[in-house]
Amino acid sequence: MRKSSAVLLAAGVAVTVATTAGCGDSSEAADTPATVQVDLSSLDVGNLKTEPKVYGKVTSLEQARAVEAMRMANYIALPMEIDPAVIVAPPAMSGAVRLFTDFGSSVIKGRMKADPNRLNESIKGFIGGFVSTGQTSAKGHLSQELDNTVMLFDSEQEALAAADILATEEFGTSPDNIAVEIKQYPAARAHVNPGEAGMFHSWIAVGRYVIATYLYDNVMSTLKTHDSEKLATRAEKSISKISAGLKDYSPPRLDTLMDSDIDLDGMLGLALPTVGIDGAQRGIPGVYTRHGGLHISGSPESDAKLFEETGVDRISWQGDFVYRARDAQGAQQIAEEHGQVSKFFRRVESPKNLPNALCKEYIGPPSYAVKFYCSVSYGRYSAEVAASQLKDVHQRVSAQYSILAKSK
Repeated sequence: MRKSSAVLLAAGVAVTVATTAGCGDSSEAADTPATVQVDLSSLDVGNLKTEPKVYGKVTSLEQARAVEAMRMANYIALPMEIDPAVIVAPPAMSGAVRLFTDFGSSVIKGRMKADPNRLNESIKGFIGGFVSTGQTSAKGHLSQELDNTVMLFDSEQEALAAADILATEEFGTSPDNIAVEIKQYPAARAHVNPGEAGMFHSWIAVGRYVIATYLYDNVMSTLKTHDSEKLATRAEKSISKISAGLKDYSPPRLDTLMDSDIDLDGMLGLALPTVGIDGAQRGIPGVYTRHGGLHISGSPESDAKLFEETGVDRISWQGDFVYRARDAQGAQQIAEEHGQVSKFFRRVESPKNLPNALCKEYIGPPSYAVKFYCSVSYGRYSAEVAASQLKDVHQRVSAQYSILAKSK
């Protein structure tokens, strides 16, 4: 793999990088690296920010709760750790929002029929939650969906009460719901519905956490077959794996949350904030360890191998991704692999004066996929941006590159 070097030359204005010659043409083959000088002042960044942002302590309890939900994600088992067959990222509409601090969140409303207002009124001590979600196949009618929503509470008693409220409220949404047992976890409350083949819900309190498991077997649903014991066994694996991972996490109490730092190693401040600019990105900004970052990866199986090989230890997202690799070579490898073209992606030109950016266009079947993507690296950092318009993605990758080049 090519070795990349990046040296800041003068007051954040010009940098020297090792790049792939010909990135802006239509060739899919990588040519030999060529050293080029990038003049930051010549890049078209539109009105986007080009300076790293320094975050301090949280400024509100709501923000503190969201930060703690992010931290918790770093200890929650990945779907493919629970079931090796669950290696496909969830559909965009169900996987965009992962962390939440309110039961009116799409995380809950998309997985439960219970009234979110009643949940907010009756459940006490809730700090924040995060959903681990994936599926076995990109073909919906063949897939098995595995969702585990982990919720953190201020005390074990409040977690116990919340698990009971969640289970009771959801069970009461249909007179056809039938309670079922999870043998390994008799304290768990679970149910199925004869009219919804393949669907399974369960809730259990484990210490200060509530683990809510939602399973949907599309094959069972299509064939109208019922196997609650099989689904309960899958839920057992979820509870076991997630409980084990959370043992390494020591969450603070509500009364100390305001001491929390927003960022990890300045990584969130290096991510270009584009959430809310258009409909290309959905979700809540966050910064994670390698493990936690795989929850929000679009290709968790291949990224797990790539991040291991390149030594990724931090991942941030504010609409666009930034990865911190072991070294410049690893960062360039991430940019190259994420920038590869394929059956559904074709190469498009790089931004003016930034030839080391690899850009591509999605040409596959209509979906929720964003149309344009660019990846680039600087030093030990790699970034990937997306936008619905080519001009926008060019400006975003140029601005993102500028932020990385100006970081210390």
